[in-house]
Order: sequence, then structure tokens, then C-alpha cells
Amino acid sequence: MQSFTSLEYLKIDIASNFGLGKENWDTRISWFDENEEHLVVIPTLTASALKIHPLMKLADEPALFYAGLQAYVKAKAGQDIGYPISLDATASGAQILSVLIGCRKSASLCNVVSTGNREDLYKNVYQSMRDRLTENAATIDKESVKKTVMTSLYGSEQMPKNIFGEGEQLTCFYETMETELPGIWALNTALLQLWQKDALSHDWVLPDNFHSKNKVMGKRTEYAQFFNGPVEVVTSVNAPQEKGRSMGANITHSIDGMIVREMGRRCTYDRQKVKDLLFLLAAGSRTKPSRMRPQDDRLETILMHYVRTGYLSARVIDLLDPINIGMIDPDALFGLLNTLPDAPFEVLTVHDCFRVHPNYGNDLRQQYAHILADIADSTILADIASQILQQEVCVEKGDLDPSEVRSADYQLS
Repeated sequence: MQSFTSLEYLKIDIASNFGLGKENWDTRISWFDENEEHLVVIPTLTASALKIHPLMKLADEPALFYAGLQAYVKAKAGQDIGYPISLDATASGAQILSVLIGCRKSASLCNVVSTGNREDLYKNVYQSMRDRLTENAATIDKESVKKTVMTSLYGSEQMPKNIFGEGEQLTCFYETMETELPGIWALNTALLQLWQKDALSHDWVLPDNFHSKNKVMGKRTEYAQFFNGPVEVVTSVNAPQEKGRSMGANITHSIDGMIVREMGRRCTYDRQKVKDLLFLLAAGSRTKPSRMRPQDDRLETILMHYVRTGYLSARVIDLLDPINIGMIDPDALFGLLNTLPDAPFEVLTVHDCFRVHPNYGNDLRQQYAHILADIADSTILADIASQILQQEVCVEKGDLDPSEVRSADYQLS
């Protein structure tokens, strides 16, 4: 994984907010360096001059672009800054599906593993469709393809029809998805089969003991009399439905939420607590509680999830102490603690956008990579399916190597 200095992260952030967020790291840094003399004067301009400045007018995110430039000028002068850079997951839904099923080809298109470039999943699908279409290739556009890819990976059949009709373009879209994203497209189809027609809710528990509850909602139509005539009243009710297409979206979003929670736990850990746990491990402490306390019960629950899935949530850090440390496999605990950043730091999250002080850009990216790799190395998918179907399910995964995931460059970009 490439690493950068704090000033380089500010350059990357500024270039990204200008509109170069899909370019390689080096391209963004080079663009800044080539334009630095024009960029650093922007924070000194008056409000009226800012409005007409060509770079400000061209920026995709002018407010963040301006704030980043202010921070860069201060940081280069040796002053403290409180500005957090932004690093976004590149197609987080596809990333999650690719590590769940272990498809390396799918993973390479959404930067879960490195290809040497910052891949644009939607652009790649768009270009592949254009290459496949025998005619009317010019009638499709990248934004429509992006909208279709995003919604189809969450189970939508209607959006592809709305965008491409029901002719050659629609057939081409499905052929492209099946060819370019083989693992996650097959998984997308398989997840639809988990729907239970008699269920009022589809529920599962994630490795950090977060309970995902997804009520099945249908439409009920009733009629009321108004001015001597019937008026149709449609309401949503919790009732079984014969079919549903939301399973893939709900599973993906539940894991997306877990990733955000795990990022917070890993990045803002209690430094003293981790030092104490490492000391206990080094001393060979194997104590277990003689009487279970509430925190021991919670720890036992997390560890049961770990046994089932192979994913150890960082939540255990807060629950462990000298009394109960013997409840956990010491190798598993050491493996978790050994992958934490050298120092804790604050992180702001908005869905799959992570904002940190530029001093911690490298650590942030590495923690995200560790989480994706741990999911790739787990049986979370089989565990969720087993919970929904209430019977043991085995899932055959692809050849994705978790070690490759840990060293990838553009998972966050």
C-alpha cells in the first residue's frame, strides 16, 4: 500500500475536491504541484474575487476545495490545522459483495485488490457495454450505467428496464455484469433466493452483535366514502409477501454499517486499555471469571459470533479485562491488537466517506483494508444465510486472497 505525508494528503484532497478524485494518487499530487503557485493565492482573495476565479468556478466541491487550500497554506507554514481530509470508499456495495463471495475479478474492478490504477467500476462497465454493443452504443451514457449498476446490485430489475428498455442494450447490460463481475453478480442472484414468503421479518445478527431487523412491508388498499364517492386509501402494513428483492440491499447495508462501526472502534481505541491487554498476553494471563458479570456475558456473545464466522469484532477490546481475558483465544486477540494503528485518532464518518486529520491518512486506509480482508477471510455470508433460513448453509467462495486485500491502494480514494 502506498503511503503519503500529511502535506501530500492535503494535495490529494484538494485535487479530489477540484474534480480529480478518480485519478491515481500520483496524478492528483502532480496536478497540485504544477498549479501550486496559482492555488496558494486563492485563500488570500476577497469574496468578490473568489466568485470569478477560474479554478473556484471549475471545482466540483468549491467549499471543500477552498477549505483544503486554507489548511494547506497553514500546514506548510508550520501552523496547526483542524481540517479533515476526505477518503471515500470506491463503490462500497460492490466491495462488500466481492469480499463476501471472494471473487477476485469483481474485487479488482472496485479496488479491493490493486491493479496498479484507481479503477472506476461504473466507467469500466460502461466501456465494456460500449465495446459489446453492435449498434446504438452512443445512446448510452456513463451516468445512466452507474445508476443501473448501483440499483441492480441491490436487486432492482425495474431500473435496468427503465434505462435500457427490453432490447439489445438490456441484454448487453446483463451479459456485461455477468462477465465483468462474475462473483458478485452470481451472489446478487443467489441472495434473492433467501426471501421467505411466510416471514414478517428477515433478521440476522452481525459479528459485533448488531441485530439487523428488516420488516416485510406490503401495501393494503382500502376504500373510504368521501362526498358520496369511494376514495382509494393505500397504507403500508407488516405482512408476508410472496416475493421480494430487498434481501441483497439489506444484507449489504447491514455489513456496510458494521464496517463503519468497526472503523470507529479500531481508530479511536483506548490506548491504555490496549497496552494493558498486550501486557496481560505477554504475561500469559489466562484468568476466567468465577461468576459471569454483564460484560462477561456480552463478551461471550461476541466470541460465539467469532466462532461461527471467523470475524473477531474490535468490540472485544472494551469488554476484556484481567478477570475475563482467559475467555478469548490469545492468538486471535493478539492478531487483532497487532493490526491497530500505532496511535488512536478521531474519524468522522458519513456512510462510506471517512474524514480524518491528514496525519492519519495512511492509518485510516490500512484499517479499512484490514476490515475488508477480515471479512474476506470469514464465513459471514454463510452465517447470515443460515440465520435467515434457520438451517446450516455452506457457501463456496472464490480465490480472493485476504493478504492482497490488506495491501491494496484505492479501496478508499
